[in-house]
Amino acid sequence: MRKKKSSISQFGELPPMYRFILNPHIDARFSTCPNCGGKTLVRKGPLVIHVESDFPVTINKHCRYCPKCDILIVHQNELEHMLVLSFEKRSPTAIGTEYLVLGTLDISSWRAGKKAPILVENLLDHLHGFKERLEVEYIPPHWGLRTKRDRFHERSRSFCEAIISPKSAPRGTYQIYGLNTLRLP
Repeated sequence: MRKKKSSISQFGELPPMYRFILNPHIDARFSTCPNCGGKTLVRKGPLVIHVESDFPVTINKHCRYCPKCDILIVHQNELEHMLVLSFEKRSPTAIGTEYLVLGTLDISSWRAGKKAPILVENLLDHLHGFKERLEVEYIPPHWGLRTKRDRFHERSRSFCEAIISPKSAPRGTYQIYGLNTLRLP
């Protein structure tokens, strides 16, 4: 896994919890971790999402989770569908605007928020930001000679398999890259 050294701005007062991936690929569901290749688990957690031109929204969503790598994977198309459903009646103008997943809400705070809503001013007191934001890039299947770069990736074991051998299934692979955390205006 290639990491970019970056200054990550911390959202929330609670300690950061996961390395976060927002998966834009519809055909990849990640039953195995793109970093270590181990089986991922399903973890349900309340995500705090800031939608442009509106207030933060909390959605309790099933996500893929790798306990070894501490990676939380959220599928973008499922998240956007849930956002559309939540804004359909309340604020239809917010549908289609940009959003940013800020972190996860503390479980006990989320349960208490179902009875009495958490004020926006107090939201950061109950928020776990992310340790790191990662991006997954699709590498299409290809045939050909291995390059020095491919051999380096295979030796380092920090990247996903960079080349598909003729014996393996004709599927693509995914690589993870570090991202800077976006700052809200």
